[in-house]
This record gives sequence, C-alpha cells and structure tokens, in this order.
Amino acid sequence: MNGSKALVSVIIPVYNTEEYLEECLDSVCNQTLGDIEIICIDDASNDSSSEILERYARNDDRIILLKNKFNQGQSISRNKGLEIATGEYITFLDSDDLMEHSAYEKLYEFAHDYNHDMVVFDAVRFNDEGVEWKSVLHSKAGYDRVYIQTNVFEHKNLIYDTSISKFIKKDFLDENNFKFIENVLYEDLLFSMEVLCASKSLGVFPDVKYYWRVRYGYKKSVTQSVSEVKNLKDRITIINKTLDILNSNRRNKSLVNVYYLKLAEIDILQFINQLDSCSQEFKRVMCKEVKPLVLNFPIEVFDKLEGMDRVKYILFLNDQWDNLISLIISHKQLNDEIKDLKASNRKLYKSLKKKRDQLNKQRNVNYVLGNNYELNQENKALKREIKVIKSTKGWLKYKTNNIYLRLFKKI
Repeated sequence: MNGSKALVSVIIPVYNTEEYLEECLDSVCNQTLGDIEIICIDDASNDSSSEILERYARNDDRIILLKNKFNQGQSISRNKGLEIATGEYITFLDSDDLMEHSAYEKLYEFAHDYNHDMVVFDAVRFNDEGVEWKSVLHSKAGYDRVYIQTNVFEHKNLIYDTSISKFIKKDFLDENNFKFIENVLYEDLLFSMEVLCASKSLGVFPDVKYYWRVRYGYKKSVTQSVSEVKNLKDRITIINKTLDILNSNRRNKSLVNVYYLKLAEIDILQFINQLDSCSQEFKRVMCKEVKPLVLNFPIEVFDKLEGMDRVKYILFLNDQWDNLISLIISHKQLNDEIKDLKASNRKLYKSLKKKRDQLNKQRNVNYVLGNNYELNQENKALKREIKVIKSTKGWLKYKTNNIYLRLFKKI
C-alpha cells in the first residue's frame, strides 16, 4: 500500500489450508477493485501455508501479513485484523473460500452510494469436485432481490444469515466496539447477530456471491465437525449469548421466535442428527443442556418443521433413543440414496450433453460435406463447359446459343 487508507480491508485468518490458500488469495488479489488491503493472519500453521503467504506478500504490497506465535483460533486472529484495518469498509474471508472477481467493487459502490452500515450478500456452497448448490442459510434469509434500505426488523428472516459474508462500514464497527468473542467456536454467529440488530441502514445485494467451501472427511474444517463435544458445547454457549442479545430490549425480542425456528430447523437439528454415532458425553450434553433449551420453543415452531424433523424432536424430548436412532439412520440412508441419484443424474446429463454435442458436430460436418458435393458437381459442369468453349466448334455453338437467348428474351 502507498500509505493512504484503502477503500476495503479484507481480513483472512489462515490455519493449515495449504491446499486451498492460493486459490483463495488469487480470488482476492485479482479483484477488479484494486484499492484494497488484504490482512492475512497466520495462526501458527504447521503446513506450507506460511510459505504461501510470504510468497504472495512479497509479490503484492497490498498484503499485510501477521503471524501468531502459537495457534490462538479464528476469533482472536480476526480481532487482530480488525485492530489494524484502515479500510472504509471491512469484510472477511475464510482461507478455503473464494470471492467472485468483481465482488468488492460491486459491494463498495452499492454500500458507498447508499451510505449503508452494512451490506449482506449471497453465498454458494461448493465442494472439491466443483459441485455447487445454494446455501440453505442464504436461501432462508430471502436473498431474492436487491433491498436498497432495510433492516433485520423489517426482514426478520435475515437472521438466518449468520455467515461471515458481510460488508461492514468500519466507523459502524468502531462506534459499537464490535469484536469476535474469543476462544469459542462459531463466533461468527454471535458477531453476525450483533451487527444485524445494531444496523439501522442495511443493504441486501444478492448479485454478489461468496463461494463457501464444504470439506469432507479428514479435510473438514473445525466448525464442520459437528459430532465433536467441544463444537456442541461452544454452539450452546453462542446460542445462549445470542438469546441474551435478543432478550435485551423490546425491539430485539421481536426476533426471538424467528430465531427459535432457525435453531429448530438448522442449528440444533444438525446435532440431533449426530446421535446415531456420537459419544456418551455428546449424548449427555444433549440431554442436560440442549433439551431444556428445546422445551422453551413455542409450539408453533414445531408446527412449521417438516414431518420427519418434527418426529425427531418428539422422540428426542421423550427419550425414545432407539426409535430416534433408527429414524436418523433411515433418514441418512434416504439422503444418501438421493445424493447418489443426483450424482448419477449429473453424470447422465454430462454423457447426454457430450453425445448431443458430438451429434451436432457430425451434422455440421455432413452439412458441409453435402454442400461440398453440390459445389463439386457444379464445378465439374463448369469445367466441362469451359473445355467446350475453348474448342472452335464449341465457341461457335456457345455464341449461337447466346444470340438465341437474347432474341428469346426480347420476344
């Protein structure tokens, strides 16, 4: 950077994402908006992430590289980024995710033109195989069109979007002293709720997409490992702190029932779905801490759930573990069959598309060959006519025919 303040600060915490980091950094460094600062916080990575960051920092002076001496977690790293950020607007990106090429230019123009505290935008889930699908959270948030000026109290479903895909004015963050809660997973959920409730001028801009990676197996990110006891306990902590915020004043209380529905549909349900393969400690925490929370849900929340999910909650609340586990296993098998069918359909579609393209290509070849055949025949006829004309008798015959034709046209 040349010393002047950037228009946008992009904060990227990094820990052991060597497989994805270059793709992530390329998506930021190659943005159409050049006036950005890229704050990368290396959280004591023990793979080649540090070397990758150093190489990119040498080649791009917009990159500011911070290094933690020991692993401190994503929340502390993000807070360190916030402390030194100078951009007019702040945004966050996880080091295995991507931003589309013109995202920050579009977001800055939209936010700056309408003086937003914050702009929220859409997200697309994708995996290492390149398969993409709509984010459930963003679908339920209702990102169906642009909203120039709104807030979470006008569009309550915005609380479904507790992801980090936010574009926030730095002055707004500083005035409210917003930070990420430290040493707890899912810190972005609480942070998102705080900024949503405080924002008086919020824009919705679904034209921009955040590409949110899903990792499987040993590649899973920490927050995607939902069967871990720490994840469950930290999620409960975040839920309780979020409820404290929502119950802190009359205006915020208008969001409580929508939040309960979100918990039932997504947050807590994903932990219930782990009960077929969890540890005894996980099960104990579910009974001791999650069950009392669920019992506080209004009955209308359960009425809005899908039938199978509603049955899961009934079995969970009534300690019918065998029936619950059987249902969870059956549901997972059904979902796996659906996934296999979708994968099979994708392969079939690609195969049919390839055959269709080949057929169209062959048709084009045949069309060209057909035209060539007709042209060849005409060419041969012309050659014969020229050969005749070149002879003395042929030339006389040709001239005589032309005279007759002219006379015939006059008549």
